[in-house]
Amino acid sequence: MARPPLELETWGKIRRTTIDGQDVAVCRYRDSDGVTRIMQRRGRTPADAERNLVKALKKRLAPSGDDLTANSTVRAAAAKWLAEPERDDLAVATRNRYRQILDTIVGKGFGEVRLAEATVPRVDRFLKRVTQENGPGSAKTARTLLQHVFALAVRHGAMRANPVRDAGRIVQSKKAVTAPGIADVRAMRWIMWAYDVTPDKRGATRSADLGDLFDVFIGTGARTAEVLALRWSDVDLEHTPATVSIHGTVVIGEDGKVMVQPHPKSDSSRRTLLLPAFAADVLTRRRIDSYCELVFPSATGTLRWPHNLGRNWREALAGTPYAGLSPRSLRKAVATLLRDVMGVEAAQGQLGHASPSVTRKHYIQPLHVGPDATSALGSWVQSDE
Repeated sequence: MARPPLELETWGKIRRTTIDGQDVAVCRYRDSDGVTRIMQRRGRTPADAERNLVKALKKRLAPSGDDLTANSTVRAAAAKWLAEPERDDLAVATRNRYRQILDTIVGKGFGEVRLAEATVPRVDRFLKRVTQENGPGSAKTARTLLQHVFALAVRHGAMRANPVRDAGRIVQSKKAVTAPGIADVRAMRWIMWAYDVTPDKRGATRSADLGDLFDVFIGTGARTAEVLALRWSDVDLEHTPATVSIHGTVVIGEDGKVMVQPHPKSDSSRRTLLLPAFAADVLTRRRIDSYCELVFPSATGTLRWPHNLGRNWREALAGTPYAGLSPRSLRKAVATLLRDVMGVEAAQGQLGHASPSVTRKHYIQPLHVGPDATSALGSWVQSDE
């Protein structure tokens, strides 16, 4: 019967011998390519030769510094996953979000766990704790990231199976979509215009431009970061109707500075939108008064930070029935209005979603009135005559 092969990346019995009067240790080893080879080392004594051989075998068969092993930490595996070339295709905001979750929630709560210790029960307990402490949204993101990280570990041979697959599901309660109605939008619009013309606490004229921004929001349904990224080269006021083209979005870069990402959130977000007359009038006036390439610059002519806009927005609506509503609420209002007038597909195209299901699930307020089924239901009791 043929001798069974050595297991991959192992060696057989070490023999001590003498070659040319020197002590030598020799053995067969099966390399990572599956080929069995002979290795030998010399020494001052037979024991010294064997020690030298074992040291050489371990060095040759040990994983490279780039490989993950069962003793690697989850933190190290996460850093390796995030550094892979495939991650370069992610949007800047997405990479920042992933890095934040991996550095904080995963890193602090599970980062020093060894891959060999990342069992299904431990992963399950960790995700339940994240759900309680950080909310189901963050827990779902952490679960998704861990699934990718452990998949990489499996490919490296550091884990036999991905423990996230058998961990419990994260349940997130569904919130009904509510959108401001036409009367609400009109009231909010005047609140924004009033805020702009009211001096700030120091008596200075405000430069928030919330009224103009509000009109562009309700006239396009665009995201805040898309509107703040608009340049005059993206605006066509020469034709009727006027248009704006969404090509990029404002993000916070890895250096902590605001920048324009040269592509929007997704491929479907690249779109040209026809402007209603009131939004075209706003942009025409701003074009006449413009002093830089940005449509909505900061007071110094640079990119406006979304956080600063959010602060002004909350301040304007404070103490009103609309406190707590954000520019995203206006996207919901636009989507709901277009659904009622033109259909779901029109709302999807306006908002730049990949499918109408996303628009319907997250942006359109459900109808609570059933269809006109009076004729059909009346057939139950129609006369046989």
